[in-house]
This record gives sequence, C-alpha cells and structure tokens, in this order.
Amino acid sequence: KERRLDGYHGGPNMGENLADVLNGLDADDDATEDEEESFIDPEQAVVTKVKSFDLSTPISIKEAIFALDYIDHDFYVFRDEDSNEVSVVYKRNAGGVGLIQPEQ
Repeated sequence: KERRLDGYHGGPNMGENLADVLNGLDADDDATEDEEESFIDPEQAVVTKVKSFDLSTPISIKEAIFALDYIDHDFYVFRDEDSNEVSVVYKRNAGGVGLIQPEQ
C-alpha cells in the first residue's frame, strides 16, 4: 500500500500534477507552432518548369488515347467533348490506360 501512496515509481500520483502537466503541454504546443513556421525543409519539392496548353478545343477520349501513344509522357490532359470538362488519360503501371475526370 505504501507504493500506491507514493506513486508507482516513487513520484507523485498522476492526479496531483495533472493541471501542471496540461499547462506544460499547452506551452509546448505554442513552441512547436513557432518552430514549424520558421523551419524550411531543404527536401521540399520546387516547381522548376511551368507549361500551359490550349484546352479550348474538345476532343474524344479515343483521340486523347491516340495522342497519349505519340507523346513522351505518361499522361495526356484534354477537354472531353462529351462533358466539356478537363480530363486526363494516363498509362497505368499494370498496363492499359486510365481516365481521370471530374465528378459530375
């Protein structure tokens, strides 16, 4: 019973210092936020090239897949003639072609 009165490792019981511990956590959170704002990640990706495309002329999905076969990329961005939305066809790692389109 003496062990329980003194705490499991000879220190105070959890209830005795709970307010102090919680206040200490709030102070640590404030310090962490300041560190995150000033930290600059040297491994962060940086945009090195920007391209723009004319997407004013819609094409079919078949035409987009045909164009994908003739460009040196794994994807092709186009405006779908059926929905008039911007979509992407891409070469799948498992083979075949995938299609990404916005939700309707």
